[in-house]
Amino acid sequence: MNNDSVHETALFHQIAMGDEAAFEALFHLYVPRIKPVIAHVIQVEGPEKDIIQEIFLSIWLNREKLSAIDNPRNWIFKIVYFRCYSWLQKQGVRNKAQQAIIRESSDQSNLTEENIAFSETALLVKQAILSLPPQAQKIYLLSREKGLKIAAIANLLELSPQTIKNSLVRSLKSIREYLISQGIILPLILLGCGVLYFY
Repeated sequence: MNNDSVHETALFHQIAMGDEAAFEALFHLYVPRIKPVIAHVIQVEGPEKDIIQEIFLSIWLNREKLSAIDNPRNWIFKIVYFRCYSWLQKQGVRNKAQQAIIRESSDQSNLTEENIAFSETALLVKQAILSLPPQAQKIYLLSREKGLKIAAIANLLELSPQTIKNSLVRSLKSIREYLISQGIILPLILLGCGVLYFY
């Protein structure tokens, strides 16, 4: 087992115990590795960050299984390909995506469970966003869904960049608190990766 594999296995064990710092370290370690793979598979610019967020959300939601993973890299890339093919299937780009998923996945039942957990969490995130005050909701969606940077949002809404930044930080905190009230604990890196990591 090489040093990278030992390090990643150690991160998996820490994440399995709920260590957010280890999760953030894994996020920063793997985003540069998986982003080009996602771009290559989906052949479309733009949705990579959404797919990355889905991948890491799936990892976090299923963190209790991480201690049993022998090869973290292979396991992560399996999820990457699954999420890419799922995205392609939703877009109607590839009719045979389901067969490809079946060929590449040896455990469909676990992936189905992960999809259900992911869908439920995604719905709660949407509810949390809808519960934000109108201005905060608008700022959050401009940042997350439209991909606008803080300066661009400030310019568009005629507000200071600091006001936009403060609003985003408050929104992330509010979304996280809403999720906690629903029994879902997500690291801030996941909630903010569309806002803080990519821009």
